[in-house]
Amino acid sequence: MPIVVFGASGNIGSDIRKEALSRGHRVTAVTHSADLEPAERLTALKADIADPEEVARIVVGHDAVISAYSPGLRRHSAEDAAVLIEKAHASLFEGVSGVRRILIVGGVGSLQASPGVDVVDSDFYPADHRAHTLRNREILRSLRRGEHDLDWTYVSPPLSIKAGERTGRFRLGEDALLRDEAGESRISDADFAIAIVDELNKGQFIRRRFTAAY
Repeated sequence: MPIVVFGASGNIGSDIRKEALSRGHRVTAVTHSADLEPAERLTALKADIADPEEVARIVVGHDAVISAYSPGLRRHSAEDAAVLIEKAHASLFEGVSGVRRILIVGGVGSLQASPGVDVVDSDFYPADHRAHTLRNREILRSLRRGEHDLDWTYVSPPLSIKAGERTGRFRLGEDALLRDEAGESRISDADFAIAIVDELNKGQFIRRRFTAAY
């Protein structure tokens, strides 16, 4: 299947790119500035996700789009990141109009920490992350309101996601934050990528959100 991966050089995007290639997909990997090594079935492009015309040109001829775009809090404040996230997704939703299937790697903040209380509204969530987290939650809400005529899936990570072993052993959930027996909410980038490419292949959560964690 020919797919586009935006944010293909980021922590999560890199593993999605590698996982998709390992399963035989043809991947157009889009980055803002990083140079990717050539590989079989891989086309690497530098492009601005905030330009809808550029997005539209890139996605032509592809069956699905995965967005792992993140502006990065190391380079931007939460407030500036919120603005960049809004611009990027407005452009993405406009530009992918010719491709119905889209998977969006969103944030943990919209998951429910307890019944009726989202993670972003909980007392343990860092206040300095709220601005961009609220913007990510609004993207999910706009999808659920039907504002974008797409076969979308929104994917939320657990509280902790970082480099680690590819085990293939994890749980799936929908709107509740998943924790293990020790109370930790975590997964490796590699296993999260498995869950995302599984969804690309199987389509279990079309027009729904899901999460994956140990």
